[in-house]
Amino acid sequence: MAFNLRLLLLLSSFAVVMLLAGRQWLAGPSALALLLTLSALLIAGLIWQHSQRLQRQTVLVLKALANQDTSLTLRGQPLLQHLLTQVQQQLGNSRQQAEAKAQYLQTLLSQLDIAVLEFTDNNQLLQANPAAQRLLSVAQYQQLQHGRFDDAGLQPLLAILSQTSTHSQGQLHWQQAGYTDRLALSIVCSRIQGQLRKLVTLQSINQALLQQEVQAYQQLTRVLTHEIANSVTPMASLAQSCRQILPPAGAVLSQDDHADLTEALTTINRRGQHLAEFILAFKQLSQPQQPKLQHTDLVTLINNCLALQRQALVQQAVQLDTQLPAQAMLWLDEALIEQVLINLLQNALDAMQHSAQQQLSVILQRNAQQQWQLDIIDSGPGISEQVAQQMFVPFFTTKTTGSGIGLSLSRALLQVQDAQLEYMPGETPGSCFRIRFAQ
Repeated sequence: MAFNLRLLLLLSSFAVVMLLAGRQWLAGPSALALLLTLSALLIAGLIWQHSQRLQRQTVLVLKALANQDTSLTLRGQPLLQHLLTQVQQQLGNSRQQAEAKAQYLQTLLSQLDIAVLEFTDNNQLLQANPAAQRLLSVAQYQQLQHGRFDDAGLQPLLAILSQTSTHSQGQLHWQQAGYTDRLALSIVCSRIQGQLRKLVTLQSINQALLQQEVQAYQQLTRVLTHEIANSVTPMASLAQSCRQILPPAGAVLSQDDHADLTEALTTINRRGQHLAEFILAFKQLSQPQQPKLQHTDLVTLINNCLALQRQALVQQAVQLDTQLPAQAMLWLDEALIEQVLINLLQNALDAMQHSAQQQLSVILQRNAQQQWQLDIIDSGPGISEQVAQQMFVPFFTTKTTGSGIGLSLSRALLQVQDAQLEYMPGETPGSCFRIRFAQ
C-alpha cells in the first residue's frame, strides 16, 4: 500500500513536471530530457526497492514455515498475513496429526508381546520395540545396533536376513543363555524414502506347541482310559460273579480244580480292580485344569515345600543349598504350584538315593529376559539323552514303581499358568529341571 502511494505521488509529480517543462520547451529542450531521465531513474529505483522488500518478506515467510515460527507478522500486508496464518495453522494441524499417529503406533508396538525389529539394507538394527529388547540379551542388542552378529544365537537370523529381499516366513530355533525357544519368523521388505528397510517380527511358539502336545496327550489319555475302563470293569465284575456261583468243591470239580479256579477268578477280580484304580489315577491327565490365579509369593511356596521334605532331607543326609530372593510376587495357583514343586523335589531325592555325595540346589533368579526362573538341581547320576527325549511323555518312566505321569502332569499344570518346565542338560553329573515363568 505504501509503495503504491509513493508511486502515485511520483507519477503525479512527473505529470506536473511535464506540464511545466512543456512551457519551457523552447527555452531548453535539454532540461526536459534531463528531467525525464531523472524521473525514470527514480521510478526504477522505487520499483527495485519494492521488489527487494518483497523478496525479503518471501524469504522470511519461507523460513517461518520451515522453522514452524508462528510469531512472524507482515506489516502493511493484511491479506498476505491472513494467508500465512492459515497455512501455518494447516501445517500445524497436519504435524499434530502425524505426531499423534506416530505416538499411537509407538505405543501400540510397545504393548505388543511380538518382537518387532527394523533393519537397514546392510542388516544394521534401526529400532526395536520392548518385546524385542526382552527377547535379546544386552550384548546381542548392542551388536545388532552396530550391524554385527557375533553372538552364535544371532547367526541363524543373519542367514535369513541376508537371503531375504522381498519377504520371508518360517521358524527360527532361538538359543539363549539358559534356555532354547522356537520362534515364528516373518520378514517384510519395503522402501522408505528410497532406502530398503527390513521389518522383522519374532513370536515364541514354543508355549503353543507344548500346549498342543499336552492337549494331544490328554485326548489320547481320555480315549485309552475310556476304552480300557469299559472292558476292565465288566471283566472284574464278571469274575466276582463267577466266583460266587461256583459250586462247592467236590460237587462238580475236584478239590484241586476248585481251588485253582477260585484262585484264578480271585486274581482276575483283584487285578481288574487295580487296573480300574490305575485308570482312575490317570484321568487327571485328561482333565484340563482351571487355575485360580492369585498374587502369590513364590519364595514362600518354595520354603513351604522344602519344609515338607525336611525329614526326607535329613534321613538321606542331603546337603541343601538355597539361593532365593526376599520375595517374588507372581500370579499363580498356589495348590497347583505346590503339587509341581513337591513332585520335582521328590524326583530329585529319588535320583540321589545311591549317590555318594547328595546335594540339592534350589535357585530362584531373574534371567536375561527379566523372567523369574526356578532351578531344582540334584547331584544324581543324570539323565541320558534318550530318556530326556521321552521323560515328558505320559506313562514313560525309568522307575520300577513309577507311574510315568509326574513330569507330564507337572508340565500340564504349569502350562495353564503360563509357565514352562524344561530339563537342562549339564556338563557335570546330575539333573536340572527349570521352571520359567512368563510374568
